[in-house]
Amino acid sequence: MNPIQTQLLSYRGKFENELHNNILNYWMKYGVEKDGHGFYGAVDMNNEPVLSANKTSVLNARILWTFASAAIQFNKPEYAEIAKKAYRVVTEDFADQVYGGYYMELSSSNAVANDIKHTYAQAFVLYSLCKYYEFNPKAEVLQKIKDFFALLEEKTKDPQYPGYMESFTRDWKIYEENRMADNNEPKSMNTHLHVLEAYAALYRVWKDEKVKLRLTELMNLFLDKIIRKNRHFGIFFDNAFHEAESSAGICSFGHDIEGSWLLYEAAEILDNPEILARMRKIAIEMVDKIERVAVDKDGGLFLESYRYGSHVRTNKHWWLQAETLVGFMNAFELTGDVKYWETVKLSWNFIDTCLIDHERGEWFTKLNRLGVPYLEELANDPSPYYRNNWKIDPWKCPYHNGRAMMELIRRIDAMTK
Repeated sequence: MNPIQTQLLSYRGKFENELHNNILNYWMKYGVEKDGHGFYGAVDMNNEPVLSANKTSVLNARILWTFASAAIQFNKPEYAEIAKKAYRVVTEDFADQVYGGYYMELSSSNAVANDIKHTYAQAFVLYSLCKYYEFNPKAEVLQKIKDFFALLEEKTKDPQYPGYMESFTRDWKIYEENRMADNNEPKSMNTHLHVLEAYAALYRVWKDEKVKLRLTELMNLFLDKIIRKNRHFGIFFDNAFHEAESSAGICSFGHDIEGSWLLYEAAEILDNPEILARMRKIAIEMVDKIERVAVDKDGGLFLESYRYGSHVRTNKHWWLQAETLVGFMNAFELTGDVKYWETVKLSWNFIDTCLIDHERGEWFTKLNRLGVPYLEELANDPSPYYRNNWKIDPWKCPYHNGRAMMELIRRIDAMTK
């Protein structure tokens, strides 16, 4: 066994310990309702539930995906139990039985609190249902998936221009006042990245020709429109997929590094040789650009740059650090260049030293550049995307860090056998 393989196996043990004994254990211990049949909408820094917090379909779909994936990979009954609970919550509590699709938010007592249907949120439900079908391949689950895909194609696909519309009322009328985009632009990279992620997961379990066509269209949309020539993602777009002026000078480093491996994975699932070859080259170029402009010397990934790179937001959010691990590991697999593995190790050291809450469990939400966590809500928070004083919230989920650990374990197993 060569020294790199020895290192890989050593780090595999660290990643598996983090996954089982911290991340998944935390969510089973503190995320599951004690007096209810689902999951809390939020948990504070002392691991106490925030009973006033709404529940979101995004968070619950991500819980479903994470535990279904863990149940498949590790065959542990406790993970299967959580996956089944999450499947019931998503498909019963969040499902709109009248108009189809899934509500954005429920109250803590499971009353509908927000019936807007974001394509982003619908995509996460589809993504999680496909993973649950891998875990529990029953005909009724696959039929639910097929019906949902047909609904999304009917309601969310733009009939005139490429891609998918962002936001809808409960009865699927276009809703222009509440899009995911910061400046309310018609289309966003983020929504399309996760539609592509969901459709790749769908094509993995259902080799349907229409799914193949739509996944191909999405891949080409990223290759030809969304990925800039400088190998960063464009952020917001008009209906015809011209990038909005408001986003042209912004780089979202976390989405870039996440997209580098998600797009390559989708290309592998699609199995189109031309697209796979193009994406392989671009994925490595995206990682190289991130290493040059976004990885701090301690291994932490900066949030974003704006004003065409002249300003950098140096906060280090939890999900970016998780995606850094997978993005650089993917580049290491594709090239065999050990420099990418060195960045994986550096990033993991930053996570282990600064980001993991070794006292109370899980990961802190946001760190400053020096690796110090924000623990209170600030009136002038320079990075107000997530709650600093909650350990679980509508966006803070086990999907990024849990998935990263599972990806690293799987990839190390493949590289060392």
